[in-house]
Formats: sequence, C-alpha cells, structure tokens
Amino acid sequence: MKSELPFKHEEEANLFNYIHPLIRFILPFIFVVPCLFIANLYLIITILIFISLINVIFHLHLIQILSRLKILIPFVLLMTIFIPFYYGNTILVQFSFVFPIIIYSEGLKIAALIFLRVILAAFTFLSFFSSLTYSEYIESLTKIRVIPAFFVGSIVIMLHYIPILASSNKKILEAQEIRGKNITKYWQRLKTHAYIMAKNVVQNMERSEHLYDSLKMRGFTGKLTFAPKRMKFLDYLVLILSVGLMISLIYFIDLEYIFVGVIRLFMQ
Repeated sequence: MKSELPFKHEEEANLFNYIHPLIRFILPFIFVVPCLFIANLYLIITILIFISLINVIFHLHLIQILSRLKILIPFVLLMTIFIPFYYGNTILVQFSFVFPIIIYSEGLKIAALIFLRVILAAFTFLSFFSSLTYSEYIESLTKIRVIPAFFVGSIVIMLHYIPILASSNKKILEAQEIRGKNITKYWQRLKTHAYIMAKNVVQNMERSEHLYDSLKMRGFTGKLTFAPKRMKFLDYLVLILSVGLMISLIYFIDLEYIFVGVIRLFMQ
C-alpha cells in the first residue's frame, strides 16, 4: 500500500539527512509563523520561492508535494473567493447585471494574503516533513518537552489510520466505477471523496478508541523512547542561519524594491 503520509522511506537518502530531525521539524515554523503575523505579500512570495529552491537543491519530492497541495487549493479558494465582494471601501471593479457586483481593493488584498498564507504554510510543512521519516517525525515530537506524552501517542494512532482511510476511499471509488458510476469531473470526485472520508472517519474513531484501550491494557502510557541523537555544529548553524535569514527579510531587506526592480527589468 502506498503511503499517503508526507514522510520519506527509511532507506531513502537526501542531503537533509545530515541535519538533525528536530532541526528539520523546527525549520518550517521559523519560515511560516512570521508570515502569519506580518501582512507582507512580498515576504510570503519570497519564502515560497526559497522553499521551492530548497526542494530542488535538496532533491525533495517537489512533484508529489505539489500534487498534495493541489487538493487543498479548492478549499482555500472557497475560504477567500467571496472576501473581495463585501470587504473594503475602495472600489476596484464594478459590474452591473441583475444586481451590482462590486470588487473592493482592500478585500482583494486580504483574500490574496490569506490564500498565500495557507498555501505557504502547507507547502513549507509538506516540504520539510517530506525530508523526515515517520520515526524521525515521532522522535522530534518526543524531543519537544512542551508536548505531553499522551498527545504524542494520540498523534501516532491518528497517523496510523490516515493511509488506511485513504486506501479505503480509493477502493470504494474503484468499486463504484466498476459498477458503472463514472466520476470524471474534479469537483464531483472531490465531493465523493469528502462524503466517503466523513463516513469512514466516524467508523474508524471507534476503531482507534479500541486500539488505544488495548494498548493501555498492555501497559502503554503514551511515552515513546528513541535512541538519542546528538546535535552537531551543522545543526546549530542551520538553525541560526534560518533565523538570521528571516530577520533580514523582515527588517533589513526591502523586498518590495527588489520585486519592483525585477519586474521593470523584465518589462524593458
């Protein structure tokens, strides 16, 4: 069964293997969290370009990441597409049909900002998590002392059922197609996936509760242990450089001036 989780196989090698798993777990937060609080489109676009370069340089699964990201785009569009029609004061475009349709400049900027923030967060986390194995991801969770042990155990059980749900959805859709149901449109397939997923989630919640109870009866407390890995100089260097890069992009580099200059250069 092909895993639907965004983790790499244990034997798969890439340049990120030289960096401690905990650092790889922390890096997406360093790049994403400032963009969620700072309303700067140029900063978000810069980080998107930077993460794309990381995917290419470190030989991550960019095509698979974009394929997973494609599933999220319709939901994000539904969240943001109506904002320009009711938020703002400055009229950008106005149409007159049966009733007037107004697009506000402020609403369009907010919608673009929310859309890019969600896409940036998903793209960044998928990129860095694709450099982790499943065991490295769980190990990173255990290294962060602020996360309770029982919560880590719950995450392990939840991740266990994601591929099962995905496989179950695929089998149900294949069975429907064999019986003559033709699902070709993207939105129709998405709607069918959502209905099947919701039904399976309810059924598997009971299954996960039984699994957790059986683990507790066998002495499982939620605490997971791994062979300790020591942090190296390279790990601290990567962490410091990443923080320094974000501080520079936020406070010292005029990204708007750079973007405008590049656009003018290509338009000449």
